[in-house]
Amino acid sequence: SAPIRPAEMSCAASTVFGRPVALTARRGAPASRRASSLRCEAAGIKTGKAVWRGENTKEVGNGEGFETEFLFDLGGETPAPVNGLRFKKDSEVVTVTIPRPLGIVFEEKLDGIYQKIVVDEVLEGSNASKADVKVGDVLRITTAVFNVPGVIDVTAWLNPPKSSNCKAFYVADQKPFDKVMDAIKSHAVPVDTPDGPMEVEEVGLVLERPTA
Repeated sequence: SAPIRPAEMSCAASTVFGRPVALTARRGAPASRRASSLRCEAAGIKTGKAVWRGENTKEVGNGEGFETEFLFDLGGETPAPVNGLRFKKDSEVVTVTIPRPLGIVFEEKLDGIYQKIVVDEVLEGSNASKADVKVGDVLRITTAVFNVPGVIDVTAWLNPPKSSNCKAFYVADQKPFDKVMDAIKSHAVPVDTPDGPMEVEEVGLVLERPTA
C-alpha cells in the first residue's frame, strides 16, 4: 500500500497495510462511524514531543473563542508552525505525543451542521490512556506521513528523482472521516532519512477538550 499523497490524502478505507480496520455504523446515528487505531510493533524515530502549543494565542469572535499556535517536530532544523486554528472559549487545548499503538477508537459525530471526529473510547492500559487522552476529546490535527514527489528540472528527465516519505501534519477539521483515519494510519509507512528508511514510533495529536 502506498503512503498518503499531499494532494489527495487518500488510501483504502477498509484495509491499510494489510491490517483490517472496522468502520461500522452505530444504531440511531447513521452518520456515525468508528475506527480503532492500528497496532504497530516497529522501532525507529522517537522525538519525545511531536507537537506542542506555541506562545501565540488571541481571542476571536468577540470573546466567543480563541486561536492558538502549534509547533510540529517534522525532523527539520526548526519546528513547523500551524496558526489560525480556532477553539471554543469553553474548551481546553490538549497536545499529546503517543507511542504506537495508540489504543483509541475514533467516531465521527454531527455537531450542528458540521461533522467532527471524537474520541469514543480509550482502551484501558493503552498508550493513549497513559497520555491522558479522554473520551469526548475532539481531534483537530494529527501528524502523518506524506509521499512527496522529487523536484524535477529540465536536466532530470532521463533520470527523474524519486519521491520520498516525509513527516507532516494533517488538519482534521471538516475532512472526510476516512481520510483522517488514513492520516493516522500513515504512520505505518517508514519515513526517508539520510540514514535510510526509519519507522515512526509516535503520533502527535492536537485535541479540543470541552470543559463546560
